[in-house]
Amino acid sequence: MRLRHIEVFHAVMQAGSLSSAAELLNISQPAASKMLAQAEQSLGIALFKRLPGGLKPTPEAELLFQETKQLHSSLERVRQLSRNLAAHPGGLLRIGCIPSLGLSLIPQVVASFVKQCPDVSINIRTENNEVLSALLLAREIDIGIAFEPKAPAGIFVKELGRARAVYFGPDIPPIGRSKVHLNELDLARWIRLDTADPLGSRVEDALNADGDIERNASVEVKTYYLARALVESDVGFAIIDEYTAQSSGAKSQLTLIEPPLSVGVCIMTPASDAGTQALKVLVNLLSRRLSIASQE
Repeated sequence: MRLRHIEVFHAVMQAGSLSSAAELLNISQPAASKMLAQAEQSLGIALFKRLPGGLKPTPEAELLFQETKQLHSSLERVRQLSRNLAAHPGGLLRIGCIPSLGLSLIPQVVASFVKQCPDVSINIRTENNEVLSALLLAREIDIGIAFEPKAPAGIFVKELGRARAVYFGPDIPPIGRSKVHLNELDLARWIRLDTADPLGSRVEDALNADGDIERNASVEVKTYYLARALVESDVGFAIIDEYTAQSSGAKSQLTLIEPPLSVGVCIMTPASDAGTQALKVLVNLLSRRLSIASQE
């Protein structure tokens, strides 16, 4: 069964008739009918029952449809990539990142990238670490950017810089201080990050190291941007990364946490892929931006 046969078969399964399938594929109905017949001949089985009201899939067709869904989806991605490459001869760069970094850091880096590589088309999506790893293994993105991800075999992880932990919440005396110690905070109003999160774990370890600090977090969340949104709704304060804090409307000076805490900003790429020149430019710009941030 050839790829073109699978394409026609899926079109018929989805559209319900040869005429509609032909329209989906932008071919004539006789051509679609001929290819479907060739597919059945090569398999040696009937895929559809020809009824007065149209085509009815056989049980064998239903099984084949389930087994070829992933292949058909891969073919569609190849077509989409081909269309993008035709529209953007400079290439296509597909970026995945966790939502927190998509709020501030990645837009800053992409802004520099489009100036340096104006002919490269960019596709950006935000997902959690596990989904980013799956997308990389499926070759649906070229790079994933996250906080200290635990990646499976086949994924290369490299830390490019650190994101500092900052206090995000109502002003604490004296207003405008650049640092605040954990033991100065009213933890009854603390919006706590899940301890499975790398930064959430660092904060928990720091609190454990100081046995005098009692913690009674009123709210626990799994995402940085939700913690930020809760602070902006006056629920309490949070200890989040500097990029999530900077993505809020406030332009005030960052209030760093004492003792100093940070989390690694890492890139994930397929271990077997050397990467395009556009990808190398993006990684270089990201590394440079993280280096500048650490000196601010």
